Amino acid sequence: MRSNKSGLTRRGFVVSTGAFAGASLLPAGAFAQSEQQAVTLINKVLADVFAIIDSGKPEAQMLADFEGIFRSYADVATIARYCLGAPWRTASSAQQSAYTKAFQVYVSRKYGRQFRKFAGAEVKIIRSRDAGNLGILVETSIRLKGSEPYAVDWNVSDRSGKLKFINLIIEGISMLATERTEMGSILESYQGNLDKLIAHLNRT
Repeated sequence: MRSNKSGLTRRGFVVSTGAFAGASLLPAGAFAQSEQQAVTLINKVLADVFAIIDSGKPEAQMLADFEGIFRSYADVATIARYCLGAPWRTASSAQQSAYTKAFQVYVSRKYGRQFRKFAGAEVKIIRSRDAGNLGILVETSIRLKGSEPYAVDWNVSDRSGKLKFINLIIEGISMLATERTEMGSILESYQGNLDKLIAHLNRT
C-alpha cells in the first residue's frame, strides 16, 4: 500500500523530508469531535480538489481556486505560525498578518501545482483514528494511472473552533515539518529579516 513507484514522487510533491516533530509543538485545545466528521471534511477537500483538476481552467485560475480550498479547509493560522517557529513570537502584529497571508498564497501555489498531476487518480479513504493531541488522523490512498497506490494522510482538528486540517503527510513526509524547515532556510538566507521572507513568499 505504501509503494512509491509513480511519476509523482514524494520528493516531487513534498520538497524536503522530515517527520512532524510532535504534538507538543501545537497548542493544546479541543480537537476533532469525531472520526466521522474528520472523514467527511477530507471527503469534501478531495471532492473540491478534483473538481478544480477536472475544470480545465487556466493554471492561474486553478491556483486561485486551490488557495480557496486551503483557506476554507485548513487551519492556516496554526500551520503558518508553526512553520515560522520562534520568529513568530518577536514579530509585530502587522508582520504576523502579512506573513500569514503570504504563506497562505505560497503553500496554495506550491501544492496546487502538484495537485494538477492527480488528474485521473483514484482516491480511497482507508481509515481514521484518534491521533491524540494531533486530533484525528484520516488515512487515504491515491493511485495514479499506471502506478501502485501510496499513502496520503491528514491530521484534522477543531482547535480553531471549526473543523480544519492541520497537516498533510505524503508517504510519511509531513507538510508541517517540510515547510518549517523551508521557512527556516529562507529566513536564514535573509539573515533573519522577516520582511524579506514575506516578500520572498509573495514572489514565489
